[in-house]
Amino acid sequence: MKVQDLYYFRKLAQTRSFTETADSFYVSQPSISTALKRLEEEFGTRLISRDRSSRSVRLTEAGDILYKNAQAIILLLEQTKKEIRNRELKEVKLGFLPTIGSHFLPKLLPEVSEYVSALNLIEEESSDVMYDMIQSGEISVAITALDQPYSSDDKLTYIPLAEKELFLWVSPEHPLASQTHIKPHMLDNVHFVTLAKGYAHERLFCQWAKTHQVDVSNTHYAQEVQTVNSMIASGMSAGVMIDLLVRDRCDLVKIPLDNAPRLYISLVINHDADITDIQKEFNKAMVEAARKEAEVRQKVE
Repeated sequence: MKVQDLYYFRKLAQTRSFTETADSFYVSQPSISTALKRLEEEFGTRLISRDRSSRSVRLTEAGDILYKNAQAIILLLEQTKKEIRNRELKEVKLGFLPTIGSHFLPKLLPEVSEYVSALNLIEEESSDVMYDMIQSGEISVAITALDQPYSSDDKLTYIPLAEKELFLWVSPEHPLASQTHIKPHMLDNVHFVTLAKGYAHERLFCQWAKTHQVDVSNTHYAQEVQTVNSMIASGMSAGVMIDLLVRDRCDLVKIPLDNAPRLYISLVINHDADITDIQKEFNKAMVEAARKEAEVRQKVE
């Protein structure tokens, strides 16, 4: 018996036609007959009965048993092939937002150092795009930022890394730079700059402004954090962001906001994604690293 014989037999059982089965595999009908004969010799019984007059094929009781089990055997063979191929690829993927991930990667990656040679970092600027990639299973684990602690999607698991308050940022020359706290009414006629749609920052800023009746019609939307910071530093605009996006900038002033919105940074895992065993192992290691980092941050805070 050959493994290919099971594929031939499964198709024959489904089509009940030697001609159609042979055509499906681009072989001759005698090849199908020979495969059937090998199977019948292997199992010591007839697997099909043929009505020569009507050219119909019917499975015997033994043929029914083999057909059902052949389905499971073929599925197991295909899964085995896939696992072996994936094991040989030796790749693990980790998604991250460069603005957020650059802060947490140095803390998390040392905990998964055994995977460094297989690591493929998937960088994406937009938090919404990253979330879609996780939700669809394109990637199974990522460090991302959300405007809420978690979603209602049951297939996603969230390991909180940080909860960050948004601040108002201005240049030292800005009229608001001397303030120690910002109330919404103080932002009348202010020109804002924020990240574009598709970023959690943009949604948080707009929701906060709407709740507190702050006019944001005079707002510039930028694709990159550097652009936002540069416009703030120029004195032309004020920005609302977390402090991780404004690191190493001595030319910007941070001012607390009244009822400031919060950004939630998490390691997100899609446990329904179709992934390799090595990716599963990596994801588990990342979860452990994220929980360890979260515990350290809680002790410090």
